[in-house]
Amino acid sequence: MDLIYLFKSLLRRKWFILFCTLLAVAAAFGLTMNQNRLYKSVAQMATGFTTTDVVKLKDENFNIYEIDVKFNNVTEALQSYKVLSMLSYTMMLHDLENPQKAYRHLTSEEKKEPGFKNLNVPKAIEILKNKYKTETLLSSYDPEERKIQEALKVYKYDLETMRKQLYVGRVQRTDYIDIQYRSIEPELAAYAVNQLITEFFRNNESSRAQQNVQSIETLSKLADQKREELNDKLGKVKTLGSLDVSLESTSKLSQISNFENKLADENSSLNVATMALQQINAKIAEMDKSNAQASSATTSANAELSNLRNQKNAAYNEYVNKGSNDQELYAKYNKLKADYNAKLSSMASAAPATGTVSKADLIQRKSDLEVQISSARQNVAAYQQNIRSLNSQVGAAASRGATNVALQKEVDMAQQEYENIKGRYDAAMNNKVAPQDNFRQTLYGQPAVEPEPSKRLIILGLSGVCMFIFCCILVIVQEYIDVSIKTPSHFQRAIDLKLLSVINKVNLKKSSLNAVFANEHTKNIPEAVFRENLRKLRFEIESSNAKIFLVTSARPGEGKSTIIKALAHSLSLSKKKVLLIDTNFSHNTLTQQFEASPSLESFAFPDNRYNFEAVKSIIKSTDIEGVDIIGCEGGDYTPAEILGEHNLLVYLKDLANEYDYILLEGAALNQRADTKELLAYTDSIISIVSATSTIKQTDKDSIQFLQSLNGKFTGAVLNYVQFDNMNV
Repeated sequence: MDLIYLFKSLLRRKWFILFCTLLAVAAAFGLTMNQNRLYKSVAQMATGFTTTDVVKLKDENFNIYEIDVKFNNVTEALQSYKVLSMLSYTMMLHDLENPQKAYRHLTSEEKKEPGFKNLNVPKAIEILKNKYKTETLLSSYDPEERKIQEALKVYKYDLETMRKQLYVGRVQRTDYIDIQYRSIEPELAAYAVNQLITEFFRNNESSRAQQNVQSIETLSKLADQKREELNDKLGKVKTLGSLDVSLESTSKLSQISNFENKLADENSSLNVATMALQQINAKIAEMDKSNAQASSATTSANAELSNLRNQKNAAYNEYVNKGSNDQELYAKYNKLKADYNAKLSSMASAAPATGTVSKADLIQRKSDLEVQISSARQNVAAYQQNIRSLNSQVGAAASRGATNVALQKEVDMAQQEYENIKGRYDAAMNNKVAPQDNFRQTLYGQPAVEPEPSKRLIILGLSGVCMFIFCCILVIVQEYIDVSIKTPSHFQRAIDLKLLSVINKVNLKKSSLNAVFANEHTKNIPEAVFRENLRKLRFEIESSNAKIFLVTSARPGEGKSTIIKALAHSLSLSKKKVLLIDTNFSHNTLTQQFEASPSLESFAFPDNRYNFEAVKSIIKSTDIEGVDIIGCEGGDYTPAEILGEHNLLVYLKDLANEYDYILLEGAALNQRADTKELLAYTDSIISIVSATSTIKQTDKDSIQFLQSLNGKFTGAVLNYVQFDNMNV
């Protein structure tokens, strides 16, 4: 939407905007005329949130976001229901106990109110003192306390009124909170800010004491419970012992390795003895078959072999008796055993060659080997048993180690929980002895000497400016909501049709068309512009080289009849002879306005041949010089339905020889087909569009029809345009 158009729209409604603005200023003046002058008193309170000049029981990091939350909490606490209630009770007690020095002196109208007349003053004083002492609030369900609440409203000490007159806020980037109170009495304002801080300190102290008592009792119970849990865990640890499972497992694994080495040696000795026994058994069997008398071994060899066997057995017994852990004894035993086995093997291998080994010796060797094999097998079984026992002990130690680790974690967690609860308990006890807050009043309110500025002029100015802006926005919104064509530029954007002329709006109720065209020297600018626009339209018609024009529109009420009459006036001024034919059967406005004979439907030429003398009988002269008219009766029918085969319209070409121009009015395209049926009788068509119209789908269909006429469409006339929008 064009800014120029919006500006002109505002200018057209300037009187409405000015009236509303003055009305707003007058209303603000009336509302502020009896406004009471208020006195302001200011007090300040330091919180200690951002200062470090007090003794701290523990180190605290400075957190700006946490500080903001604390300031907000204090601000809300100062304006809390309980603190303000205690303040209002003290104000009310002061006025009831000291009526001569009361902060507020009621007017005669206020004393007539039920809240004051029904008040029992002694009873009210007693109740208020009790409520203040116990820090409890008045109840709406108690009749006496309800009366006191009504009296508080009369005295303007109710919470709603006090909150309107009270301001509490932090002084930016400081540790201080401002408390301001405005009242018609300067002493009341000073008392309110000072007493408000006092009530806040009182309420904060009682709340903190109550919270500390509850916290200490709760934390004490929790600390006892956590201490019992910790003692229980420690008792379980003592029961299982504190042995280092890793060292125990390492010792067991070392013993297993030692026994596995011994088991390997015994298996080796068992295999050697078994093989030797097999050889001796073979030799004995061979001696039994051959019945050969084997010679006995020499006495020295047998004695040596017996001596080695005795030494070996003695070494083994000594090793076992000393716990089977002495490596030197075990090495000595292995050496003697190896010597014995070597001696035995040498004697066995040498027996056949020397032939000196007797059967008795072989039997003796066989017996020794069997003893050795039995001993070796016992040793293998013993070593295997020891290994199995040690392996089971290692597994049990690993399981106990996992249990010890889990139990140790439980002990650590119980210790941490106990220390946490104990720390909170100590902090609560310390806070009870030395509170961590540092609230103090740094500025005491004083009665103001002069009242606050009324700012009446500012209020009046703001009310006027706000109403002016509101009215302007309202006008602009209305223009945006209005989607009518309104201006020629809007027409060009919304309708793709040739624009012949723009006809501005004139008030034809005050001045008829005859008067508009008769008075050429009028000072009425819209009427003068109207005549000039008709002259432009007349020029377009004269330049079209057509004589028979059909004037139509997309919808009814667009101003076809008015444009035809005005165009006839303009053509008459240029000495043109014009015939008007009313073919708008649905609305025969021209017939009614010129009181023409309604004979178009019934007229027929005698002998079906054109005769101008016959036409003269239905032509009526109008009050416009050189302009005639043929009227119609009108009805719910179309030209094709009512006009005969040889009707007047068929001979319009012949009739045009008698007139310079013939103007026909057709029905609206959106609703009827009259215009399309009349198109065959005319040279050209002109469409009338009202500036108050909006473009809908049916209008678009009619526009497409006009665009499809292939040169028979002369153009459109934008009618009923506001004078200020003519050039927009």
